Amino acid sequence: MSFYPPQKVRLKKDIGELEIIWQNGDIAKISCDELRRYCACSSCRSRKLIGVRLVTESAEIATVNLIGSTALQVVFADGHDRGIFPWPYVNAIATGRVQEFLNA
Repeated sequence: MSFYPPQKVRLKKDIGELEIIWQNGDIAKISCDELRRYCACSSCRSRKLIGVRLVTESAEIATVNLIGSTALQVVFADGHDRGIFPWPYVNAIATGRVQEFLNA
């Protein structure tokens, strides 16, 4: 059975966390800070390459939008809205396998 798309996605603004219930019933919880840290848009990737921190004071999320059945768009409170997170990448963030995912 495929994990994707998840059964449910819930933004818990009060605690700064995204909760995802996968198709198999597993529940993933990802902090807003982690989502910002792993944003893979071109702007964030270039900032990482030159050593500029992505998370400065707050990585608060304003909203999340489903991109069809394939991905999640995260809109941060500071206006950053270019982060598109495909479900396999979200799962890699949630399970601590980002480097493995990126190196595959």
